[in-house]
Amino acid sequence: MASTPGTVEVKYVPEDSMRAFELGFIEGSNPRAYNKLLAVASLNAVRTLVNPLKSAAPVKSGRLQRSIGAKAGRFSRPSATVGPRPGRNRADPRGAWYRYFVTSGHRTRLGTNKAVKGISWADVAAGKSLVQKGGSATVQARPFVTQTAENPTNRAKMMDAFYATVERYFNDSVFRHKLTRFRRR
Repeated sequence: MASTPGTVEVKYVPEDSMRAFELGFIEGSNPRAYNKLLAVASLNAVRTLVNPLKSAAPVKSGRLQRSIGAKAGRFSRPSATVGPRPGRNRADPRGAWYRYFVTSGHRTRLGTNKAVKGISWADVAAGKSLVQKGGSATVQARPFVTQTAENPTNRAKMMDAFYATVERYFNDSVFRHKLTRFRRR
């Protein structure tokens, strides 16, 4: 908007230092709201990784892909985690109990079962015996979780989502009220 003669146009544009000051003020004056804000922002940030992780997951049955999700951290709060979930038990279709073996790799033992197998007379005549030699095979790791998380474009999306949530706290009074309202325990 152009200013007409005799009028002055003033435009307020907050700087990053002002936002940092406001965030520091919230941290000092209301630490519970500050921690809630960081928890929500970190959860929104890791939610941006769910779809790239699902597309990068190896698909054999689809169970590992379906188990990928994001949730709030339990111990070092405010935090959030994203990745394959274990499920309640092995039969739970929402979880992938074998997620560690896929992402980290493992060794399998070959021919170590203790059951005695029957042998035919034809095999004995051919020179075969019941002795089996054991061995091991290594299944290579598929670290799709760390590769996706370390991708610079995914990291940029995560940071954008984090800062967008913090910015929304300052600009949206309904969102701010939802985080700072008083709750009886």
